[in-house]
Amino acid sequence: MSDARAPHRFPDAARGDSAIPAFFLYGEPLQAPDERLIHIETIAARSELHNWTIRPHRHLDLHQLLLLRRGHVHARLDAASLSLGAPALLAVPSGAVHSFSFRPATSGLVLSFATGLASQLAAAGSAIAEFFERPTAHSLERRSFASTDLATLGEMLLREFTRSAPGRHAALRGLLGALLANVLRLVHPTGACTTPGSGKASHELVARFRRLIEAHYRSHSSLSTYTAELNVSEAKLRRVCLEIAGQSPIELVHLRLLVEAERLLRYTSMPVTQVGYYLGFDDPAYFTRFFARRMNVSPRAFRTVETGVSRVSRRLGREA
Repeated sequence: MSDARAPHRFPDAARGDSAIPAFFLYGEPLQAPDERLIHIETIAARSELHNWTIRPHRHLDLHQLLLLRRGHVHARLDAASLSLGAPALLAVPSGAVHSFSFRPATSGLVLSFATGLASQLAAAGSAIAEFFERPTAHSLERRSFASTDLATLGEMLLREFTRSAPGRHAALRGLLGALLANVLRLVHPTGACTTPGSGKASHELVARFRRLIEAHYRSHSSLSTYTAELNVSEAKLRRVCLEIAGQSPIELVHLRLLVEAERLLRYTSMPVTQVGYYLGFDDPAYFTRFFARRMNVSPRAFRTVETGVSRVSRRLGREA
């Protein structure tokens, strides 16, 4: 999760500190992961090398799950700044900007796996896709944590990961599925992560639509372009999106644009005009109106407030 290696800069390597660092794993050059990829290591394995501080960055094709067993972390997950003591879980979806400051000697595991593998597991009927829609953090009761198999499965994953034996990937995938099932039961004990009455086909359609949005949101494609790719009618896509996600298809597209706009305004020094151009807006004034209408604040004012909050958060973190 080494500064010695130059990170890929997103969105443009030539802009230096105006871009968000993107890594494969923290400190490792960006690369496209095999869709079967599963990687697991201890929190200390990378954090200790960097004085227990992982600076803001993101992963473009990997989800991450952090399991704290002992210690404490100050975390930034996109807009959220929080402080958690163990035991705790943190879910970091692909693309989410995150940073961590661990208390020395914090113990736990960092599990990274390809978004393609997450899609495969979700297609099998789990709520994994919904769980990784946005960054989340969960403080756990020790008794509840102890009642799960998370600690055992984590150790089994770590042990299997270090082996080079026949069936290694099948074992890793099976253990990953079991661990994620334990996570979902712990965080959503009543099954609230799924939409009552919604079918597997509906969930799969929304998941496919979200993947298309992720690939094309900056192109401002028409809704008909998406429905043609999905081979469904606009009426059906709207109905299913409202049923599963509680938002219309165009609202989901706009939300993805807003999420990226917030990240760039919060974590980079890219001028507001440039942010708009990067996000596919031909007219910077239209980008400002688009952002302000949905956020009730202009991009410039948003950046001013967020930068101030970040400075206060960093100071409080140092004093703690």
